[in-house]
Amino acid sequence: MAIRVIIADDHPVFLLGLRAVLAAMPEEYLIVGEAYDVESLFFLLGSQTVDLLITDFSMPGGETEDGVRMISRIYSQYPALPIVVITMIRDQRLLSLLAGYRVRAVLNKNSLSEELAKGVVGNKEGDVPYFSEMFRGATVGQCLTGKELEVMKLLGQGLGVNDIAARLFRTKQTISAQKISAMRKLNLPNDAELYRFLHQIGL
Repeated sequence: MAIRVIIADDHPVFLLGLRAVLAAMPEEYLIVGEAYDVESLFFLLGSQTVDLLITDFSMPGGETEDGVRMISRIYSQYPALPIVVITMIRDQRLLSLLAGYRVRAVLNKNSLSEELAKGVVGNKEGDVPYFSEMFRGATVGQCLTGKELEVMKLLGQGLGVNDIAARLFRTKQTISAQKISAMRKLNLPNDAELYRFLHQIGL
């Protein structure tokens, strides 16, 4: 049975190339929709049965045009959907955050034809995403876990450590340790930098 795929990018030429890459892969992929902005992407996700999403990190349109917010919203609404993120961004903090959303792969646009099969096929069960070779130096050992990301999101909502511990049924010590670990991975030296970063990315 063919794997049903939605592909998303605001450049039609890139989508054309992505179709060609998928057609050349050993497994059969059926493209059930193409999105050019955030609104059309979520319309397709809500109206199509899909097994895999391949999306550009920076999609135009809507309140969720920021890439982190868009991926967060997709993960929240479709937690079981495998996502392959395509980007040119090499920011270590953003790459670490994407790992927390359990995306299947983070691929560089320039090497997509060589690495898409590795990301989609080679990491189906992996807890850590497949990263393009050019991203690996920025991400080795720095990927946020899902629990660390959960703590970061609640901190961004204004909750304190005690409140988060009560909400997630974890100890205060566990929440503090997860906060400290996430800050270390994101290279955030203090709480002021942490909250500034969370505000910037919309968490």
